[in-house]
Amino acid sequence: MGEAGQGQPPPRDVTRLAERCDFGAPRGTHTLGGGDVGCLGLGLAIVLLPPGIGLVAGPYGAAVTALGAAFLAVAVALVPLTLRHESRRDDRIPRLYLFDRGIVLTRPPEIAACPWTDIRLVEHTQSTPIGQGGATLTVNRVRLEHVDGGALCSMGASAPLDEIARIALAGGAHT
Repeated sequence: MGEAGQGQPPPRDVTRLAERCDFGAPRGTHTLGGGDVGCLGLGLAIVLLPPGIGLVAGPYGAAVTALGAAFLAVAVALVPLTLRHESRRDDRIPRLYLFDRGIVLTRPPEIAACPWTDIRLVEHTQSTPIGQGGATLTVNRVRLEHVDGGALCSMGASAPLDEIARIALAGGAHT
């Protein structure tokens, strides 16, 4: 795999589709995002523990004690549920597989292939104000679009943008 890759060969279904489309050799893989709630779930469990313990242990009535017990039950249930959810994370993450003559996009449960000649490479800079001091965060992004104008995917600074652009242009992508 090339520099754009994460060191793993494409899965078998991706490889088969790329072979049927005659995309050539694999050149890299890029994860397009996760959007998972692992940290949020564990963080919520930690936040619910102290009030749950306080409400159960305190000198309150039955309704307040029941609310504390509910907080504790949710906190305890969140830990294994979050860990189970995270263990299946790889099956949910969209990925871009780069080949010499095309790409394969996986957005579970969907899988799609597109030759580089049908793709337009759009590079743009995105600026976002941060804080109250007038500072801005500027990020270079690359968007892959179908030549008919439909967006295929977008990548930010965490992606090896130069390498992806090199592979795309060598494969015949439009700019």
